[in-house]
Amino acid sequence: MKKVILMSVVASMAFASQLTTNASINLEQTNNQLHMVLDSDQSIYGVQFDVRYDANKISLTEENINHMFSTSDSRANMSIYSKIKEPGMARVIMFDLGGNALLSAGDVEKIISIAYNVVDNFNGSFSIEIENIVAAGEHGVQVSTPESFSFHGDASSGNSSLTDVPNQTDIKGNYPNPFNPTTEIKFELSDDNVGLVNVSVFDIQGRKVEVLHNGWLDAGTGYEFTWNASAVASGKYFAVISAPNGFTDTVNMTLIK
Repeated sequence: MKKVILMSVVASMAFASQLTTNASINLEQTNNQLHMVLDSDQSIYGVQFDVRYDANKISLTEENINHMFSTSDSRANMSIYSKIKEPGMARVIMFDLGGNALLSAGDVEKIISIAYNVVDNFNGSFSIEIENIVAAGEHGVQVSTPESFSFHGDASSGNSSLTDVPNQTDIKGNYPNPFNPTTEIKFELSDDNVGLVNVSVFDIQGRKVEVLHNGWLDAGTGYEFTWNASAVASGKYFAVISAPNGFTDTVNMTLIK
């Protein structure tokens, strides 16, 4: 019976066609754990995504992917299913069999913990891609999310490069610049500007080209967002970073094809 219910939930998440307000998903690193942060204007009843990683650097197990709700939380019985499809790729599905929301509208919360192991005493940085993200709202209506995002961590100390807290938010610019077709937009975030951060690209006419990030960020250094400009023409573009307490700054970028 549980399998039938699971198939029904997954089907509604995968094939719901009506999109609602945006939701965002991000990762934070604490020691050898990744904490998934969900932020949405709509209540979320289920989420599904794939995790891609370098199996030569870190390893995941199905038993080490769990929800982060305490035993006293009404969501403590939340169902989370994970499957290592192949080395370097895991699929995660989370929902409640009773139909309860895993996140209420307007909340920002850590919902999933992904513990990893270092392979063969690997010492260095690693990247994780969260792909094929699907979030289901009430009645299985799909909530719009980014299709994917990247996370960069450090396995040498078990801490992300984002753990150092700068005294002030500083935009480092983008590299390379000029570029073709990808560039990295880099910045660090102080405690004063923690919260919902938006990173968007505009063309020289002020038209929004792409949203690279729209969600919660903690204070830290080493934030990097990649813009792939393969679909646009050569020219001048601007990355605008907006954060709480009135912070806004702009990065001038030149695309040459």
